[in-house]
This record gives sequence, C-alpha cells and structure tokens, in this order.
Amino acid sequence: MFSEASRLHGPQVTMDGLRLVGQVPSRLADLFIEYVVSRGLRDDVYFSQEGDPGADELGVVLRAQRAGDILLTRPVFVAREWADHVYDASEGPIPDAEWRVHA
Repeated sequence: MFSEASRLHGPQVTMDGLRLVGQVPSRLADLFIEYVVSRGLRDDVYFSQEGDPGADELGVVLRAQRAGDILLTRPVFVAREWADHVYDASEGPIPDAEWRVHA
C-alpha cells in the first residue's frame, strides 16, 4: 500500500545537490542554513512568520505543505526584483494567497 505522500509527484528541484522538494521541513531548514553560510552568501537566513526559511540572495522560501498527515517542503522561487524580503508574509512581494496554501 502506498502512503499519501508517495502518490504526490511534480518537479524535483535541487540546489547544488540539496534536494528542496519533499523533505522534512526542520531537517531541510538546517541544511539550507548550512548551504547559505558555506557559500558566503550571507551569514544568516530569515524565517517567515510561518517558520519557513528563506534567503533574499537566492530569492527562495522553503514552504511546508501537507502531504496526507505529514508536512513536506515545497520551494517558492521569485525573480530578483522580488527577492527583497521574500520570506516576509506580511510585507514581502509574494502574493498573499501563496501564504495560505498548505495542501
């Protein structure tokens, strides 16, 4: 029998070998912070009000999404002109509707 999560499919996205899709959010957050710091992009990573890590320099927020009874990661990428405060759910450039998506 397949779990709900195993029936989900879509593009698999990596960043220098770091898998960004379908990961346990807390585990990926730690790896993402290590990635950003090790590349000298910035010595800190910002977290959204929902606890999703993001980095302005990369224009990415690692959202959590329900997959049955578990949460898995789903990256959201933005263009460079939107990158400033990409992680900010109240003042950032990502449309409000995106922050309400969890399924």
